[in-house]
Amino acid sequence: MNSDKHLPIWTVDSTEYIVNDRFLKLRSDTCTTPAGGKVNGYYVLEYADWVNCIAIDKDGNVIMLKHYRHGVQKYMSEFIGGGIEKTDASPLEAAKREMEEETGYTGGSYYHVGTSYANPANHTNKVYTFLTIGGEIDRDQHLEVGETIIVEKIPFKTVITQMSSPDAVYPALYIAALFHAMNFIRTSSDPALAHLRRYT
Repeated sequence: MNSDKHLPIWTVDSTEYIVNDRFLKLRSDTCTTPAGGKVNGYYVLEYADWVNCIAIDKDGNVIMLKHYRHGVQKYMSEFIGGGIEKTDASPLEAAKREMEEETGYTGGSYYHVGTSYANPANHTNKVYTFLTIGGEIDRDQHLEVGETIIVEKIPFKTVITQMSSPDAVYPALYIAALFHAMNFIRTSSDPALAHLRRYT
């Protein structure tokens, strides 16, 4: 049971959308706190929910992406992921679609290993994380206009070592995804995951 459901929340007195388009909705809320304080101009980003997927192929390699991220103007090493679209029947179907579009990976067994908020201070979306094992890249990528992606295959043990280094810099949502996956593998009794437990 969630014991927080009876805690008081802010009252939204008014809302104004600063940006309202397909990719981004930015609103400014004027709120009253439970103590009666006034909060003016609290900015909230409305995003669709996202999916992440840690894909481990038949050879035990993680399918990683070198993804150009214009915000920092760098290529970042990432897992596969993206926004859930209105045409996706479920987060799982979104994960499968993103896998195929960004890497050409199909098949394998999928496990929902965790759900988190991207940044609940001012983002509305949840992030669903999946682990898939046993599939393979058997077709071409189908990238969107704004995507520049290089596909890499890296052993699972190496990925854990690299992402665990205090000197490494990765997007926080992918560090959370790795935690979810490792925890799921460690506690699962599924024999299909037995060969991965020694890394967790």
